[in-house]
Parts: sequence; C-alpha cells; structure tokens
Amino acid sequence: MAGHPLNPEAGSTPFPDDPREIAAALRAGELSLELTPYYGFRYGERGRRFTRSDSAFLVTLATHPRPVVERQIRWLAGLLANRGMPSLLLDQHLRVLHRALCRAIPRRAASYGRLLEAADLLRDTRRALLPDEDCGALARSFVREAGLPPTRLALGVGWLLAGAVADERSGSRSAVSSVASWFTDPELFPPRFIAAVHSSLAEAALTSARGTSPRRS
Repeated sequence: MAGHPLNPEAGSTPFPDDPREIAAALRAGELSLELTPYYGFRYGERGRRFTRSDSAFLVTLATHPRPVVERQIRWLAGLLANRGMPSLLLDQHLRVLHRALCRAIPRRAASYGRLLEAADLLRDTRRALLPDEDCGALARSFVREAGLPPTRLALGVGWLLAGAVADERSGSRSAVSSVASWFTDPELFPPRFIAAVHSSLAEAALTSARGTSPRRS
C-alpha cells in the first residue's frame, strides 16, 4: 500500500483527490508557517510535514455535514492543543485555508464555508473563556514583563499562552503544560522570559476564572 503522498508519517490520513485542492492546502500550510514562526522554531521539518498532511486532511472535511465537521475539528483541536499547539492556531489556519481554496476553485465556495464555520466555532469557544480584548492585554503584559519590544513575534507568544489557558479550561488537560514546557526551557530562553511566561499563564488563568480583565496600558 502506498504511503501518504505529502507526509510518510501521516499513514492513512485522508487527503483530497483534486490536485487543485492539494495545491491550495500546501499554499495555506506554508502561509500559516510564515504567520506563526513558533511552528518552525519548535517542530522543525517534521512539523512542516504534518502541516502539509493536516492541511490536506482539513480540505476533505468540507464535503461532510456540519455536525461531522464540528466533531472532527473539536477532536483535532484538542489533540493539537495537548501537543503544544493552541487551538487559536488551528482557527487561524482554517481561515487561511478557506481563502486559498475559494481562490483556487471559486465554484466550491459554499462547500468550503464549512471550514470557516469550524474556525468560528473554535474562535467563539475561546472568546467565551478569554475574550480577544483580554488576550491582547495579556500579550502586552507578557511583552513588558519579558522586557521585549512589542513585535508581532513577541506579542504572538503572549497570545499562545492565553490560548493555551483557554484550551485547558475548555477540556484539553495538557494544553498549558505542553506549551509551558517549551517556553520555560532554560536552554532556550533567559530567566526573565521564563518568569514572564509563568506570570502570564497565572494571570490568564485568573482572568479566565474570574471573567475580569488583566492589567492594561
């Protein structure tokens, strides 16, 4: 039996038959990797291969009824969150993938709308636990405490930390520890950065539990 054409480690993971959809999935995967350098820093080339196969798998969901899509997306979001990839990253990728597919095959836009609905599901679940306003404030707080300039990359770390807390409150039991284990590695990051990670995770958990906003400036 032939292996997966995009990732030998993906086994029997489904992928689309239409080469245009495969090409769109690959383009979306590359863009998501560019938007989130964390993928490359942490997961390297193996992560790139799984981005390809996972992106192609997501395309196949567009042909299924909404309940099936939602069930599969919730499952995948939980799986990835427990492996260090908060669901806000899957939310982002679904939106990127939706745009790529609609540009590649406009006449199937209605079908691809299932992916956008799935992204909205993840976004709404996260916002119910930690609204975007609070995530943004937490990200800015992290940057200040870590002593970093407020670049997109630095703020993105804060968003990842907040997203992991929301995922754990949503039921992904290892979401926080799987993210924290990498961002608190003393061989990769300095003490001030690590202290800011711990502080931000604690603040995000408190904010989510109380439904109150963190420090703002």
